[in-house]
Amino acid sequence: MSTSRRIREAGLRLFARQGYEATPLSAIAAEVGIRTPSLYNHFASKEALFLALVSEVEQEVLALIHQSLDARHGDSVKQQLERLLAAMSDFIFDSGKGVFYKRFLLFPPPALRDELQRINRQSETAIDAPLRDCWRRGIECGELRADLGERDFISALYCVIDGLFSESFLYSRDEFDRRLAGVWRVLWAGLCA
Repeated sequence: MSTSRRIREAGLRLFARQGYEATPLSAIAAEVGIRTPSLYNHFASKEALFLALVSEVEQEVLALIHQSLDARHGDSVKQQLERLLAAMSDFIFDSGKGVFYKRFLLFPPPALRDELQRINRQSETAIDAPLRDCWRRGIECGELRADLGERDFISALYCVIDGLFSESFLYSRDEFDRRLAGVWRVLWAGLCA
């Protein structure tokens, strides 16, 4: 594995566990087994490393959403949405990327807040497209309620996923999954035709 990749992985683990402010570059270098000045051969600053990791994790979330909502083999919208919530739940509980994602969304480093909000708005715009397609398919095939607006559908999914992030801080995976099953039943009852 390249040194750059090892730096990214160590940075991800430490930023996820300790947060941006509490993670000095020296700790990342020590975990990788290099001297701190050697990090600058790969990243211009701690901020550059952090933002590179944010971009990488945001891209992974976007890919996960696209894969989940892929209408393969005639999957129903219901199956796609169930797959989306399951995939996001698995991601949320990932001890590295999921925790890092939760941390930078909920507790952004003050110095990077504006840049993180810009990145998040870009990601949200990219995420809206497959959600919009899913809504459109659901309306066209009669699987979703005809009076369900696109914006309401997308907003409801964001709220459920954001709520799952919060629930993951509070409950074990077993309890989380039990609660998710109940949330899914109520959500689908409100969405389906």
